[in-house]
Amino acid sequence: MAVMTLGLALMFMLLTVDGGRLYLEQRKLQRIADMAALEAAEHGGQCGGNGPQASALARTAATRNGHAPLNPLIASCGYLRTGNDNLRVFTADATRNEAIKVEVSNIVVTSVAGGIYALVQGGALAPTTTLRASAVAASPGPPQAMLSIRSSLVSLDSRHSALLNALVRSLGGNLQLDLASWQGIAATQINLLKYADQLAIDLGVKVGDYDKLLSTDATLSKLLDAAVRVLQQSGAAADVATNLGKLALGTANGTLLNLGDILAIQNGTAQAGLDTSIQLLQLVQGMIQLAVSNSAATVDLPISVLGLVNGRIQMKVIQPEQFSAVGNPATDRIEVHTAQVQALVSLDLPLLNGVLGLLNTVLGLAAPLTSVLNSLLHLNLVDVLQGLTCSLGLSQCKYLDVLPVPDKLSLDIGVDVARAQSLVTDHRCGAQKSLTVATQSAAAVVSIGKAKDSAAFFKDSAAAFTPLPLVDIGIKTCGPLGAACTRVAFAGGGIGLKASAPILRSETTALLFVTPPDIGKTPDYLRMSTQDVVGSLSSTLAGVQIEAYKPAVGNVFSDVMALVAGTLSSVKAILEPLIKNLLSPLLDPLLNVLLKVLGIDLASAEVGANLSCSSGHAQLVM
Repeated sequence: MAVMTLGLALMFMLLTVDGGRLYLEQRKLQRIADMAALEAAEHGGQCGGNGPQASALARTAATRNGHAPLNPLIASCGYLRTGNDNLRVFTADATRNEAIKVEVSNIVVTSVAGGIYALVQGGALAPTTTLRASAVAASPGPPQAMLSIRSSLVSLDSRHSALLNALVRSLGGNLQLDLASWQGIAATQINLLKYADQLAIDLGVKVGDYDKLLSTDATLSKLLDAAVRVLQQSGAAADVATNLGKLALGTANGTLLNLGDILAIQNGTAQAGLDTSIQLLQLVQGMIQLAVSNSAATVDLPISVLGLVNGRIQMKVIQPEQFSAVGNPATDRIEVHTAQVQALVSLDLPLLNGVLGLLNTVLGLAAPLTSVLNSLLHLNLVDVLQGLTCSLGLSQCKYLDVLPVPDKLSLDIGVDVARAQSLVTDHRCGAQKSLTVATQSAAAVVSIGKAKDSAAFFKDSAAAFTPLPLVDIGIKTCGPLGAACTRVAFAGGGIGLKASAPILRSETTALLFVTPPDIGKTPDYLRMSTQDVVGSLSSTLAGVQIEAYKPAVGNVFSDVMALVAGTLSSVKAILEPLIKNLLSPLLDPLLNVLLKVLGIDLASAEVGANLSCSSGHAQLVM
């Protein structure tokens, strides 16, 4: 019994020692693979061309660490991808050396346990066993910075969905998504790296050649289809992928687009710099804006979003937003900006003839205006009392006939929004990394009055607006001896409404992001502007002025007429509250609904920043 126990103890000791031998051999081999991969990546090893060859660098390092010169060693160049299981995968590509994989093997004496197992199984006893090890190291890449504009359009209502559908419809699409479908798109994130790689495959561009990808022509349907495939592969909600697929089918208008107009990826950007998620709706918004701007057409939007029944909204995207940019902050221009747009709203005013007290009030203007116009225009006008009896006289006479404009009027509101932009100007990597961003806030101007026509507004918004005639200062010519009187409308000018005021003025500020998170994590956000939009809107409404204008051609007024203070006070007391009450409830939805659908948030636009700094040395990544 003692002999048997001793024998078993000796056998287990032998197995332990022999197993430890193999473990140490495997560890040694793994260390050789690690050091070879690190050295090849550290020195920028290549798998072709005239530079240092990865295989030679790896072999030298392996030999130095105890690997026999004749033992197998394979060095491969390539890059890393994140699979659907969120694990890194090495992809071999001899033309790219972002990562280098080294595989080594060594032949050792078969273990005792292996020999016993082979004998028990009745197989041949192999005297040797081949051990294998591999390692992947990534070269020390430059720092990567990423800027993004945060869309505040997360919680959608029926007004937002109506506007989004109108934009799609302007591209020739008949499909209309319901509110729930748009909400699903807004609540979904998409990985930027996976999207870029999938689009490259769809367009026949080499994966990783971002410069080529961003400049390759693609239709809106192609851009959306790539997003659909990424969502399907990543396990996103099936209905989101389905709805996006329907949107892709419904926008096949053939207009060629470049992804680089809405997304900036600097050439040479490491894939890790793109391995981050963005809001799917923001990507879709940018694509639709790009297609609309390239079509050079104005878009008719539903007036119901402003709570009105009668009227018209027209919009033109001058430049789509560029919502995300990534690159090396030391050498690349990393810039994001919001969209530049123009919108023209036409509203029907109530007939002024029916406004209580207005007719009697404007009739009372004839007397004070007669002397002013006689002086300005040298018309030799008679006063109203004389005018009523001059038709019975022997000579012709002229007098003022002041009336509210009898026709149906349309008040035009023009909104001209210049883009806000942010640009990386400085960065620091170290114990406390930081990113400095120069930001120019959006400038927005509201014009109120009468637009010559929509084409003129979208060509030159500032010159397109003229005063909206509210009161017609006509001239009646009567006599002699009972001859019929004739009236020339606006011959003495008129009283009109016009306003042009900035909602926001562009201002430049420097934003400092202290310890911004690495790319792939949620960005830090800072406000682009601290201006008071509510106060600006109040100032705009207060700036709506009703003035008397000199006559010009047709109903277009000339310069403002200088009048004695208080001459128009009674007319203003009636008309200004009427106009302001009409405008006041419209400006808020105009800014907070229409512009937000385009990714423009004047009240709380924010820019986000990420910064990834490398250690300066190659690192093992697999």
